[in-house]
Amino acid sequence: MEELDVLRVENDHLRLLAQQDSLTGLLNRGAVEARVAALLREHTPGVLLMIDVDHFKSVNDQYGHLMGDKALRELARLLGYYFGRGSVIGRMGGDEFAVFLTGRHTRRLVREQMERLNARIAQAGAALGIGDGFHVTAGAEFAQNNDSFPRLYERADSAMRAEKQARTMTVRFYDASLRRQTPGPAAPQTIQPPSIDIKYISQQLREKTPAAGACFYDFNTFLSVYRFLERGLKRTGQSVQLILVSLMNQYGEFIALEERDQLVEQLRESIYTTLRTSDIYTQYSACQFLVMAQGAPQEHTDRITARIENAFHTRTPDRMDIRLSFCFYPLQPALQKSGAPEDDESRDRRSAAL
Repeated sequence: MEELDVLRVENDHLRLLAQQDSLTGLLNRGAVEARVAALLREHTPGVLLMIDVDHFKSVNDQYGHLMGDKALRELARLLGYYFGRGSVIGRMGGDEFAVFLTGRHTRRLVREQMERLNARIAQAGAALGIGDGFHVTAGAEFAQNNDSFPRLYERADSAMRAEKQARTMTVRFYDASLRRQTPGPAAPQTIQPPSIDIKYISQQLREKTPAAGACFYDFNTFLSVYRFLERGLKRTGQSVQLILVSLMNQYGEFIALEERDQLVEQLRESIYTTLRTSDIYTQYSACQFLVMAQGAPQEHTDRITARIENAFHTRTPDRMDIRLSFCFYPLQPALQKSGAPEDDESRDRRSAAL
């Protein structure tokens, strides 16, 4: 009998793990679908919220995926705090979450709950060190008679995506104007002018809340930007300095492993806060960062060095044994391969010679 009890407990534990999102501890997508579908079959009243983190890719790109994971776990905790009792709460994948609030709810009540949640999320973002860029957008829809989860999900998701484009409120409720149309053969089709498309594309591409300091990229992205700027230097004549910043001890050696993480983080913060928003940087090795400073002439390199050094030693006043080493190299125009198209300047010189 005891063995059967042990097996029963283990099976229950495995069943729970199969329904759980490994990162946040919330229900996973399959468990959310199953539980909400069961409530709908029982005609349980409720409202489904589809919640998406705004500009989450920027958080990952600027602060790293570990910080992104920490932000998602904090959001999961706040969802449980604000909507926990009697609600179905889960992570649908990536930075998208679902909450099914059981019972009778008014639009006003749901809006107030989402506003309080978003205010608390902003505070959490500041506490995590990712500034004021941590907030969410939600779409909401009430369960209807004989509803199914796919139909309810599609309506709430459509409302959320419409609000992601409009940016007018924290939560948008579904209405018939958001219904996805499938026109028949005789239905007239309205072709939107391309200018409208490019307007929406530009709004989606632009950075909504640019950070105050330099922008951190992973090395591959940094390399792509480097080569893009390199190709345009001959035409633009822009001055771009490549800077290698190395963290060393008083003997000119890289920092020991046991104290490396803290000092490297202090150096990263010093680079981020002292350089301009047009500058970008990346971690090159365990104790080195690469920086690209746009519009920085050679004679200004001492100023850049002094700013980073002062910020670093202000953060580490008891570590005067640590040294920062700086190497500068101005970007050069990319060499053109033979047979490549000529630029305007080369074409003009050849025409004049003829």
